[in-house]
This record gives sequence, C-alpha cells and structure tokens, in this order.
Amino acid sequence: MENSRPSADHLLAGMEQLYDRIIDTVFFVKDEAGRYTKINETLVRRLGKRTKDEVTGRLPTELFPPILGERIARQDRSVIDSGVPLAAILELHFYPNGDEGWCFTWKEPLRNAQGKVTGLIGLSRDLNTPQSGSIDLKPLSGVITYINAHVDRPLRLPQIAKLGRMSVWQLDQRIRNLFGMTAGQYIIHRRIETACIALRSGNAPIAEVALSCGYADQAAFTRQFSKSVGLTPRAFREATRIQRQA
Repeated sequence: MENSRPSADHLLAGMEQLYDRIIDTVFFVKDEAGRYTKINETLVRRLGKRTKDEVTGRLPTELFPPILGERIARQDRSVIDSGVPLAAILELHFYPNGDEGWCFTWKEPLRNAQGKVTGLIGLSRDLNTPQSGSIDLKPLSGVITYINAHVDRPLRLPQIAKLGRMSVWQLDQRIRNLFGMTAGQYIIHRRIETACIALRSGNAPIAEVALSCGYADQAAFTRQFSKSVGLTPRAFREATRIQRQA
C-alpha cells in the first residue's frame, strides 16, 4: 500500500499557492545557501519582476537594494547556521521602487530526516494601519495622539493608559487590535520611524536625533535602531543619501 501522506515538497507547493492569494504577506522558502526556491506572487510584484522564475535561484543580495538585501542575507545565515528561528521581528523594509514599509518577519529553519538544517521558510506580514471606520478609534485617539506628539519624552505605559482611562492591559490589547503589535512595540515603532525621517531629511548629529526620539543616550538609540532597521543610524543616513543621488 502506497504511503498517502503528502511529501514536504507537496506541502510547500500548497503553501506557495495559498500565499499567492494573500497580498499583504510575503512568503518564501530558501535553500541552505539562502537562495529562493519558492515564493509567492506578492514578492514577485514588490521586486518589480514579472514571473517567479526571475526570482527563484537567486540570493536576496541580487534582488533587493543593498540595505535590505544584506540584512536579509545576514538573518538567513543566522537561522540556517544556528537552527534558531526568528519570531515576529518588527523591521523596516526597503523595495526597489523606493517604497518603505514596516512588517513583522518570521523565519523557521527547515530540516531533513536526519535533523540537518537544509534551508528556511518564512513570512513577512505588512503592518497595515486600519481602514477608516473599520475600528472604533475614539477610546484610543487621545492616547495615540499623545504618543505621536511626545516621542521625544519618556513614555511610561501606566501613565499613558491613565490618559485613556484604561488599564495597561486594556491599552495593550487595543493597540494590538489596531496595529498588530504591543503598546511597547508601537512606541518603539514611532520612535524609529521618527528617527528615519530625521536621518533622511537633515544633518543633525546622531546624538541630537537620539534625544529628539526619546533616547537618553546615543548608545541606547543606536542599539534599538540597529535592531529594528538592520543598520546603525550613521550607516542608514549614508545609505539613503547614496540612494537619493542614484
């Protein structure tokens, strides 16, 4: 009697077809060298390609702008070499058409029957703001406005929750429902987004940018910025300057 269980290849092919229908999520499978072996149509479109054949078999550094391609390659090598997955990493993505977008990324190692890592599988889901009217923003409007207007100051969740007349738990749950991230992650997101704008558009010293985004010292700012963006603030500024010139 033949084994009726689907093979790993068939399962991955089915996942690829499923994710072809999801436009706000990038799906990918990579081999041990970090080359794409399976992708969905969303990634094809964002890379400005017409077919999957133009992407499969290639490395991220061959497809993305250097800023993003090198960061993706480093992440891939970390997962493949260590076998340790990445879970819900909040990061900024850059695309060949010049767009930027925040997303959550997951990467899991793929193993053969002997347990050896043979590649990875992953998702990057867009961080979408809600459509107008889809969520009641009234209970949170004052809190969100306050956070956005005070990214240069200490933001403590108990005090912020009190402004909205809710508990810290309620605040966290409502921000999760609204933005798909915790309240703490939202504050970091707004600080780093503000920093990106400042670094792209001006020449203020890095220490000054750090203070304007609520960080007490440049070292703490650099650590968080590097974790979120994959580049130091100085490297990000230089890279965006080169992109503009190009």
